[in-house]
Amino acid sequence: MRTVIALLVLMLLPLSAPAQDFGRLMAQVALQPLPEGETPDIDLLLRTQWKAYYNAGGTYGFFRDQVRAGRIDLNEDGQAELFILIDSPAWASPKGFPLLVAGWTPRGWTAIGWSFADSDSVFVTSERIDGWATILTPTQALQRVGKSYQAIDRR
Repeated sequence: MRTVIALLVLMLLPLSAPAQDFGRLMAQVALQPLPEGETPDIDLLLRTQWKAYYNAGGTYGFFRDQVRAGRIDLNEDGQAELFILIDSPAWASPKGFPLLVAGWTPRGWTAIGWSFADSDSVFVTSERIDGWATILTPTQALQRVGKSYQAIDRR
């Protein structure tokens, strides 16, 4: 009888969700305004990913002064990946601002992950998947899946 009562109590009690563990914070990605000089590689990426909005007017148009960038090596191969954050009020959402993670290829920067963040809230953790570090923002974690990063909403 005690066993039945214990089972009923356990079934009726709400169970808390298990905590998500993405490893220790290892480094902050320093997202800084783009430099005054030319950055043709970054400009090409911005024009490719935000063709209708980069250097354009209108509600969602944005310019170089509303872009932040940072680099950090995510897979310890000696080649830093690029982080781009669109820091424009028109692009704000409850999850943050759009964040693009790009990897270098012989043809230039290629998007390998998308998320949301604020300029001071992007971190790399100790968790590694296939040699690639997990990226943490206040609202999402980006984990490597195949050749790109998948965003997972944090609880």
